[in-house]
Amino acid sequence: MRYLFLSTVIASTCLLAGSLFAQTRSAPVVLISIDGMKPEYVIEADAHHLRIPVLRTFITQGTYATGVVGVVPTVTYPSHTTMVTGVWPAEHGVLDNTVFDPLQQHPNTWYWDFADIKVPTLYTAADAAGLKTANVGWPVTIGAPIDYNIAEGTQSEHTDRPSGSPYHPADILEQIDIHLVKETDQDVTKTAEAVAILRKFKPDLTLVHLTDMDHQEHEHSPFSAEANASLEGLDRQIGQIRDAALAADPRAILVVVSDHGFLSVDHRVNLNVLLAGVGLIQVGAIKAGTKKPTITSWQAEAWPAGGSNAIVLSHPNDPVLVARVRQVLEAAKADPSNGIATILTHDEIVARGGFPNATFLVDYRDGFDPGNAFSGAVVQDAPSTGMHGYLPSRPAMWSAFLIQGQGIAAGRNLGVVDMRQIAPTIAQLLSIALPAAKLSPLNVR
Repeated sequence: MRYLFLSTVIASTCLLAGSLFAQTRSAPVVLISIDGMKPEYVIEADAHHLRIPVLRTFITQGTYATGVVGVVPTVTYPSHTTMVTGVWPAEHGVLDNTVFDPLQQHPNTWYWDFADIKVPTLYTAADAAGLKTANVGWPVTIGAPIDYNIAEGTQSEHTDRPSGSPYHPADILEQIDIHLVKETDQDVTKTAEAVAILRKFKPDLTLVHLTDMDHQEHEHSPFSAEANASLEGLDRQIGQIRDAALAADPRAILVVVSDHGFLSVDHRVNLNVLLAGVGLIQVGAIKAGTKKPTITSWQAEAWPAGGSNAIVLSHPNDPVLVARVRQVLEAAKADPSNGIATILTHDEIVARGGFPNATFLVDYRDGFDPGNAFSGAVVQDAPSTGMHGYLPSRPAMWSAFLIQGQGIAAGRNLGVVDMRQIAPTIAQLLSIALPAAKLSPLNVR
């Protein structure tokens, strides 16, 4: 009888503890990135005749920013890493989308691997706090300590990157039982995966990265018919994710962000053609089976970063080389046809938290972006396309922040905020610590 009594007490205590844990556990957060979505798409939806009923509710029922000032450079991988760490690229270590490869030996080598990140992230902090985490397509997450992980990344040519599988557990696709034809739009696939994960596993923190809009803006320019149609489709997909999140937990908080803005482009500037022309890059024959040249040696090279170029020197402490490169860049800037707006020095780049290995940074004027060619014309036509990657101080590069859910203020406009505030805001919502983040959370409650 005594053992029966003790068993009853223990069972009751466990039930009470579980109930209290459920009551004190923070509301789950779903962080959705719409790659390339300028805030005007939502805030000025009427002006652009956009049918986006789900996103519109974030303005009336949630809290939003009129703009998010991003990082140097305003491209996808550094921006997404800042949004989950709260620090600039020079500190978190993801400096660009692609790894600097001056001899062009390893094409398409991206910052796929979680190991590239040098500071704690939202998902590592959540994991340390015992929370359940999930990811569908968020950049730089291969090998990350995420419970249910469908990471972004493909094998780079002639390298060991990425260093692991994009799937964890290895059978996660079988576990969530997703069956879609190969031709299905990637964002439709990612949405189905996110919905299935939310329903089956009920994570505390879920990350989702949707990319079709960015593709349409690159191909057709921002606010093109193609970009607008893409966002209208994404709006429906966000509605599906929202419904799954709320079904899993009615307290769920949804955060919709973007990583950068966009500019329309008509001209492409191949700065490496200029550098090769003065002997700073030695260009050999085109590699067999490719359109890429063989680079036999280099002293200075332009590293593409969307709408800007980081200029990296082989010997950055050589004052003669620095002066020579500066002279080439200043001469190029003096010719308006090259479209150069600004040339930053190393110290100016570092002060903005960008490329610690760059001696200069070239930012282009509206309508111009950098190309990848090492020979041929310096300036080429690229009509009716789009680009980002310009300095974050330019309003056209500002990204979006929208949030709604239990306890979130309705109809609150935060004005213009800093991208580094997003991570500490979500950390506060989840009651987890993110000590590397230096800025205060946003006032969303």
